[in-house]
Amino acid sequence: MRALAPLVPVCALVILGCSRATPVRLEDRNLGIIALFPGQPRLHKYSEPTPFGEMEWFSTTYETPGRLDRSFFIDVGNLPPGNQGGTTEAAVLATLRQFLTKRMGKIEVMDLPAPRGPGFRYQAQLPNGEYAEGIAIVRRGRIHRAQATVSKPEDPELKAFLASFEVLP
Repeated sequence: MRALAPLVPVCALVILGCSRATPVRLEDRNLGIIALFPGQPRLHKYSEPTPFGEMEWFSTTYETPGRLDRSFFIDVGNLPPGNQGGTTEAAVLATLRQFLTKRMGKIEVMDLPAPRGPGFRYQAQLPNGEYAEGIAIVRRGRIHRAQATVSKPEDPELKAFLASFEVLP
């Protein structure tokens, strides 16, 4: 029996990694977002230096238990006062594209349809081999960014998450 004791944590991780979470629809009027996460997300705040100045982000994140290669998040941050990083939505989006490129390497960018934007959709093959895809929207002086990082671009949870992402008017 003692010989099997080291296998207990390994078996627990395998079970967690194989279990399917129940999708959770999140509507947060304060952050102005709606999305369908693959499981129960958690909310946290963090600050970071950006080309716009120091930004405080409100991040809603879901990470698949037992899997380090999958994450889904929405970050919402108020643009700091002043004109650092741009004074128009188009300039802010151009600065954000450059910022994401610096963080992730080469990204492919597609404009969003006018009713959904102003913003863009992006995708990147990350240096660690993972795939990231996201949507960035600027509205009411805020940046709203939804992104999923998975192992393959065909991931159905990635597609459902990004298709469900809305920024409220």
